[in-house]
Amino acid sequence: MKHSSLKEKNNILNRFLVKNSELEELTTELSIFNIFKILKIEKTEIRHSNVLAWLLNPLESHGFTGLFVKRFLSTILLESEYPPFQPASIELMNFQDLEVMREWKNIDLLAISKANRLIILIENKIKASVSDQQLSRYLITVKEEYPKHKIIPVLLTLYTEESREDAEKTGYNPWSHEQMYQVVNQIYNQRFKNMSSDTKIFLEHYLAVLRRITMQDKKLITLCKSIYKKHKDAIDLIVEYGMTSQFQTAAETFILDKNDMIQLSSRSNAVWFIPKNWKRKMPTCGNGWGHLSEPYPIACRFKYWQGESIYRIGFIIEVGPMENNSKRLKLVEAFQKKDFKIGTKAFRQEAKYTRVHSTYVRISDPDDYDQIYKHLGDLLQKSQSALKDTTKIIDEFKW
Repeated sequence: MKHSSLKEKNNILNRFLVKNSELEELTTELSIFNIFKILKIEKTEIRHSNVLAWLLNPLESHGFTGLFVKRFLSTILLESEYPPFQPASIELMNFQDLEVMREWKNIDLLAISKANRLIILIENKIKASVSDQQLSRYLITVKEEYPKHKIIPVLLTLYTEESREDAEKTGYNPWSHEQMYQVVNQIYNQRFKNMSSDTKIFLEHYLAVLRRITMQDKKLITLCKSIYKKHKDAIDLIVEYGMTSQFQTAAETFILDKNDMIQLSSRSNAVWFIPKNWKRKMPTCGNGWGHLSEPYPIACRFKYWQGESIYRIGFIIEVGPMENNSKRLKLVEAFQKKDFKIGTKAFRQEAKYTRVHSTYVRISDPDDYDQIYKHLGDLLQKSQSALKDTTKIIDEFKW
């Protein structure tokens, strides 16, 4: 693809755009009426927080009484290492007194049940990132204000994997809009016959938005996969020339300059690679990663996050999917024995991705190539101990 002539590239784009019935179908699907999309609030955190506040309030017009808050909490507590309440006890509680507040002391959502001495603290992030200090400050504020209440702090993001480290570091429970969709959809199906027509329409639109932003819309996914399969070269060409960033350019150049690294994948917000000495010891492991040119069990990446006037870059070492789950578990255990901090969920048989090391730094200007390049070096230097220990694990592991 990289060596294609300009004429060949034009032909690829022409075949993609002309008489492409699936592309026309996708365009039609994306133009279906949706109130969230019309108002341009489908990815606006404050609007999603408003919907969540509406669902949590047992006295609101949805008619669910305390059903949503019970399902919401029990789902979160089922995955919590040290739950302040047992999920079964939540199901038996009465939440009619639950008071839901928006933006109390800058906290996205705070819900208080005085009868149950229970507080739900929710920080909701779709696009923006959140700092550890911010999360800790919110939790301390609530503890000082309500010392006799038990607090369930929740960090709500698109996908739990993106927030797990920040959540666990600050004592929050990671929860995702993916899980939000599952809970709302379950209640929607259970209460469908008893819902008002207005509630039905609103929830149908909201569920459609959640499917879209969490990539769970099966029809869209099938259509996109079909288009990509038939027109991979054209789409890769569009992505290659249509989307880039100073972070991506700096990370690619940094890896190239090092001479002892191999790039595995490059996107505008993440560049994956491994040291060359890892390649000599590790076998490839199927293609569970999906996006890596060579799917090794362990990979590194430079990552870029952009929030509301907050920009961060990070360095991450991650254990990915392996065909042999038992062997993967032993690999994760090897990291734990080397004193890497590993969460308990990493030891589940179904676990696929385990972040074993990460470090981050804020940057002031996402367009400052030199600043980004320098910080990439700083991150790598800061991670030398983790890299050396990972190399030892790779050398000693029985692949």
